[in-house]
Amino acid sequence: MKIFFLTFIFFPIYLHANFIALNSGVRSLAMGNAFVALANDPITIFYNSAGLSKINEIYFLGSRQNLYGIPNLYNDMFVMTFPTPIFRTGFGIQKMELAEVYSEQIVYFSISSIIRIKKIPIRFGSSLKYESAKVQNLSDSQNPSNFDFDLGLLIDLSENIYFGFSIYNFLEPEFKFISESDQIHRSIATGIYYNWRNSVNFLADYFVNEDDAYWNLGSEMWFYDVFAARLGVSNEKLTSGFGLKTKNWILNGAVMAHEQLGSTYRISIGYILNRKV
Repeated sequence: MKIFFLTFIFFPIYLHANFIALNSGVRSLAMGNAFVALANDPITIFYNSAGLSKINEIYFLGSRQNLYGIPNLYNDMFVMTFPTPIFRTGFGIQKMELAEVYSEQIVYFSISSIIRIKKIPIRFGSSLKYESAKVQNLSDSQNPSNFDFDLGLLIDLSENIYFGFSIYNFLEPEFKFISESDQIHRSIATGIYYNWRNSVNFLADYFVNEDDAYWNLGSEMWFYDVFAARLGVSNEKLTSGFGLKTKNWILNGAVMAHEQLGSTYRISIGYILNRKV
């Protein structure tokens, strides 16, 4: 079954890039990929760039995943954030690779800032992206790349309720392999986040693209700000996970269940260089 999956996924990739299976973070995966309105750690680069303005630390976070136990099929992610003056900045990389066959990669440079209207914090941000795909043993002219950007908005509706909005792939870049070409279509996400008693988070995101619309739902419960239990539903797939936090280190784990392929696991490790900037 996994061989069938591998063929099904990668045969069309020879005709066009899709960038749909990239690693967007472990904490968010455990909560059903609902993160548009929470957006308070470096993976916000992938969900809502406006969330960078919440991060006041120099923060590094990375993850490497072997997808569904398929040999040589890896999904990597690395992000870092910097509390630069006026604008918060971040850098990120997502990469999926089947060794010696195919790879897709997106490099992000993100900025975010904040304004206040009638004491309501309104955060905004943008991510400039360089997207590339490569098929082994093809000439460079048939390994396409392109620039794109995302836009994000985050509003504190109250001390406990937050609203997020993101537009992805704003330029809808075109990628061409051999004689076939395709576009990465624009998509939109809205999210709501509710924090209960400073220890429980409830999240709901609604994603809309050219072909589909679906909900992602998630929850997170912190115990003494050290251990977190997480649960979610991502486009009808069940997810779960955990988080462990010390003064400088953060460890996240997640699992996503799939009826045909079984479960896939993901681990990330983060380091906070300075907690008081």
